[in-house]
Amino acid sequence: MTSRTAWLWLTALVGMGIAVGDVAMGPATSQIGLLLVCPLLASTQHGWRVTAVVSGAATLLAVAVSTVEHALGQGDTQVRLLTLVVAGAYGTWCAHRSASLQQQLEKVASAAQRAIIQPTDFSIGGLDVSARYHSAAAQAHIGGDLYAFANTPMGLRLLIGDVRGKGLPPVHLSAAAIGHFRDAAYTQPDLLAVAGELESRLAGDLGAEDFITAVIAEVDPHHVRLVNCGHHAPLHLPATGAPALLAPPGPTTPIGLAPDPTVQEVPLAAGDRLLFYTDGLAEARDRTGAMPDLQLIGRLCTGAQLDGALDTVLKALQHHTRHSTAGDDIALVLLQPAHDHARHAPRPRPHAPDAVTRRRAGTG
Repeated sequence: MTSRTAWLWLTALVGMGIAVGDVAMGPATSQIGLLLVCPLLASTQHGWRVTAVVSGAATLLAVAVSTVEHALGQGDTQVRLLTLVVAGAYGTWCAHRSASLQQQLEKVASAAQRAIIQPTDFSIGGLDVSARYHSAAAQAHIGGDLYAFANTPMGLRLLIGDVRGKGLPPVHLSAAAIGHFRDAAYTQPDLLAVAGELESRLAGDLGAEDFITAVIAEVDPHHVRLVNCGHHAPLHLPATGAPALLAPPGPTTPIGLAPDPTVQEVPLAAGDRLLFYTDGLAEARDRTGAMPDLQLIGRLCTGAQLDGALDTVLKALQHHTRHSTAGDDIALVLLQPAHDHARHAPRPRPHAPDAVTRRRAGTG
């Protein structure tokens, strides 16, 4: 049962309690005016349609109680009924107004987020890179997924992360994190210093319960160095061999919770690829609660072109979550060394979109 459904049941119980109490006390004492709390309660959690239905039900219940008590023709009863109708209309209007404001805020947040993390494809420093942001479901809320790049003398540095929470505040924190990362990526000598600078600069922006899971990477055509601050481990896709998660040596805390990460270094060979992602991929659930098998996701990333491979992954995830009521946004970054022979080397064909679901038996 969702919190909204539970709230609706609470509203119904409150209304029935008032009606039963009124009848129990007899016609000498009328409590039907208290039923106005029902549409007001509904308006705080539901849209105007549900609020209007609750308002009508509360009015009918008041009429029924007044009829049982033979008080429907009395002047004070009619005043109470009129007050109840007005309160219901006001609650319905408030619910409609709140929904309209929420839609406007979500449009602003969506536009801001698209400006912050635009899809991109580029080649630089001996690397091919493709990045995408997408909603895992039509009902997904605006979240705090982010990625950013900096072409530094130390190599291409990138940040991928996820700000805790939904709505406008995470979008603000995403923008702040990207700005601070770009400053630190050019000025700090190593990845640990970049992570420390992010922790220091974001201290004034993060609230007591805010944090950002993040991976900071430094990539050249032959190596990748990683600092993981409580984020999902990137996926290494060797040209030959099975995909492997680049998990950190030990658990780490996110940025905002005093992380103490270590630097991982992994060699890259011709044809290798790296997939960085947020929890919209790792935790995408179908209607049975099954999450994607990252090994199969890795195979979907073996298309001839990086952008086409990411399109295949996103289509597969949409297929995977098509019957699910839960959704989250997804940020993906796929890169590979831009060796000519690696670019044109044949790679296995990707699986069909429905292959992303973790199999009930076997690996995954």
